[in-house]
Amino acid sequence: MPALLTHSYHRTEAGRAEVKARELGLSRSARNLLLVLDASRPAAAWLGLVQGASAADLEQLLAHGLVADAKAAPASPATAATAVAPVAAEAPASASQAADTFAQSPLAHAELYDFLTRHAKQHLGLIKGYKLVLEVERCADLAALRALADRFVQEVLQAQGEMAAEQVRRALGIIKSQAEAAPE
Repeated sequence: MPALLTHSYHRTEAGRAEVKARELGLSRSARNLLLVLDASRPAAAWLGLVQGASAADLEQLLAHGLVADAKAAPASPATAATAVAPVAAEAPASASQAADTFAQSPLAHAELYDFLTRHAKQHLGLIKGYKLVLEVERCADLAALRALADRFVQEVLQAQGEMAAEQVRRALGIIKSQAEAAPE
């Protein structure tokens, strides 16, 4: 197996921009590979999961700078998610939305984006995780990403229970609102 396939890769800023803009005219298999690829598995595993994907598709993504070797990354998103300092919270879209959701995550857009794309498949499974990653890509701003993070926590709660949901909340810096924390 070529060394290229034994390495793990992550999507770069250019890769995230390409997912949204679709400017390069990637083949369907290369685009699907770009959508699902993350550093949780080696490239060979992802190629096996994406129908029709080949090493040539991976090479194309690398040539365009859409993915990069995970070991070459300066800091992992998981480390950044747990060590990030709180940032100023943005106002929620509506007062009713703020009452219905968890307190806002202190993570910035890039950190929240990285966390959700990295952990969606891990906590929700391949299909639901893939769908959530697509929704992450469609989020236009930080407020939309935070709303999706709240929904992600709820889906983890349903899929894996309270303990897993609490771990995700802690990683995101989300604290239950007073209404949700109070026993009924």
